[in-house]
Parts: sequence; structure tokens; C-alpha cells
Amino acid sequence: MRPTSPREAGTRRRHPVATSMAACMAIAPLMGCAGQKLTRTGFIPPETYARMAHTKDHTDDLIYVNPAMNVARYHTVMIEPVIWKPVAKAPQLPPKAEARMTAAFQKELGDALGHDFQVVPAGDCGPCTDVIRVRAAITNIRRSKWYYNAIPVVAGFAAGAAGGGMPPIPPPAPGGASEELIASDAATGEPLISVATYNNGMPWNALGQWLPYMHARRAFHLASLLLDEQFEKEKKKEQAPQAVASSAN
Repeated sequence: MRPTSPREAGTRRRHPVATSMAACMAIAPLMGCAGQKLTRTGFIPPETYARMAHTKDHTDDLIYVNPAMNVARYHTVMIEPVIWKPVAKAPQLPPKAEARMTAAFQKELGDALGHDFQVVPAGDCGPCTDVIRVRAAITNIRRSKWYYNAIPVVAGFAAGAAGGGMPPIPPPAPGGASEELIASDAATGEPLISVATYNNGMPWNALGQWLPYMHARRAFHLASLLLDEQFEKEKKKEQAPQAVASSAN
């Protein structure tokens, strides 16, 4: 048998990598339809949306915090039922999927805000004095499509086995969701915090490439934490002068 030359051996080693690159190029046109982004549906009033801005810690999100808000006075949060308010090009969501997704977002909000506030059902805050009313909308959503994502996964394994050193190929249909959230004074309606955010599926979350709405659920989780984080930040700002005064005494 004729010995394999170094050039031929190198060609054979690179062949799986070339295959994976070809697979990546083949699915590239699909990637544009999978990405989520910030939305402006009208759920957040236009006058509030105009005051929202990117922050140092959240450069991809839009956030508004009322500078006159006194977080210390609020101990209770009333969370309205999450709604599905899709942007114009959002996919049609079957009724059963809509019910599951809005319920999942509702639960995430309750879990996140429950760390700092007492959470009460909608319409159950009496006169609603010193109560925060939270409303949230899912404005876009994409399900993960395993039959697209399987191609780069297999190609990535092939490249790794060949020692090609090729970086992971992003899944073309990872899923994700976009959300808009409003927190206001339940008694006066004064806006306190508004958030527009989104999240797409990450390549390292392998299970999410196969389960249709796992990445969307992760987006709900992160959006809920983001809202709670803004309240925590404001609370720390308010407590800082008190801490300084106490140490001075």
C-alpha cells in the first residue's frame, strides 16, 4: 500500500472542518429569522418609552427609572396577568403555547420580585396604597427548531474530532423572546420603572437547542431578574445616605 503523504494526510484532517464550514454556510440564511431584539409595541406609553435609555450594565436593554421614586415606601407588589402583545412580524402563537408562555413569565416575575416584596394577586391590594403594580407583555417569541440546530451540532463535533480547532457554530434557530415591562404606583398610576429587553438562545445551552421554548423561558427569567435588579439598585441608593449618617453618629 502506498504511504500517505503529509499533504494528503493534512487534506484528510481538514476535510471534516471543511464540511462543517459548508454546513454553516448552508444554514447562514436561516439565522436572521431567529434573533430577538428590542420592541416598541405601545405597551409602554410613548412618553415613557422616549425617556428610556441603555445603561452601563445593560447596554442591550432600554430602562427608565423614575428619579423621584422612593422604593422604601413600597413593600407589596401586585402582578397583573402577563399578556401576549406581538410585534407585527412575530410568529403566530397557538393558544395553548400562549397560555403556557404567559404563565411561565408570570411565575418568573413572582419568584424574582418575591425576594424583595410581598406578592399579591391582581386586584387584591385593597386601596393599593404603597403598592407597586407590575404589568408585562411578551412581544415576540421564537421556538427552538432542533431540525435546524442539529446540523451545526453534528458539524461542530466533526470539527472537534478532526482537531480542526473550529469555534462552536451558533445554532440557526435557538429560540428566545422579547418583553416589555411596566412597574407603576398602583394607587396613582405614576410610572416607576419600565424595561424593554430580549434574550436569544446561547450556544452553550445544548438542551435549549432541542426543546422548543426553553430559551424563551430563560428570557422570561432574565427579564424578571432585570426588573427586580432595578428596584434593588434604587433601594441601595436610598439607603446609602442613611448609612453615612449612622456612621457619623
